[in-house]
Amino acid sequence: MTEAFNTAGKMDAPLFQAIRNFRDCGGYRTQEGGKVRTGVLYRSAHFPNASDTDLATLEALGISVVVDLRRPGERQSHPCRRWPGFERTRLIEHDGVPGADLPPHLAAFVQAGESAEAADFAMREIYRGMPFDAMIRELFRDFLTALAESDGALLVHCAAGKDRTGVAAALAQHIAGVSRDDIFAHYLETNRTALSDPSIIENVRENFGRDGRAVCDEAIHVILSVTPDYLTIALAEMTARYGSIDGYLRDGLGVTPALRRAVAQRMTG
Repeated sequence: MTEAFNTAGKMDAPLFQAIRNFRDCGGYRTQEGGKVRTGVLYRSAHFPNASDTDLATLEALGISVVVDLRRPGERQSHPCRRWPGFERTRLIEHDGVPGADLPPHLAAFVQAGESAEAADFAMREIYRGMPFDAMIRELFRDFLTALAESDGALLVHCAAGKDRTGVAAALAQHIAGVSRDDIFAHYLETNRTALSDPSIIENVRENFGRDGRAVCDEAIHVILSVTPDYLTIALAEMTARYGSIDGYLRDGLGVTPALRRAVAQRMTG
């Protein structure tokens, strides 16, 4: 069961029955002395198995925009359930690049299911290239634009809600003025629940062991969790190519000064 969040984005008490890795991206102090608002930006894993109660909870949160960072094949194989009246919710997704059916963390496991070290290497490579993937760049830009324009809450998610979603949340928090330490603390909250549900681990073990290949539990643990190194790699690659995270936002995503101010205003109010 997914945990709820406190005012600093940490997960504290049961909130959802079948939506994992859900939390608020707000509640943090900014480096200018302000505070990031809660109830504006939420993040989660996908929710194809959400219960009716889960859907009612999402609706009650006042979510007016959902940004789905998954590729078309992922969405087709695991379509998210929708709450009544969802047609009034703005849905942002990308249909231009079919790509793979597997989310990045599971693709990493396919590449290195028999070795935790190889799985870790594959995850590092995913973060190294993620910020420059054409589809992801467009989705990140659309995400920030929608965040600036939305009057209601925005929910951003991918499959596990930890890698693509983790980088997206980090960019939004960076614009809002959250410290690097708090950005990383928020990112690492995934690990509080990543391995808490034995059924998740068993599901990976069963699905990838069907062809007779050896399945390494340590590798499963690697692909279901996050480390500071992964986010560090993504941010370092942005800096290497664009001079800074701000340079990546400006020149890599096309975030204008006006859009940046609007995102910061929306998040800090």
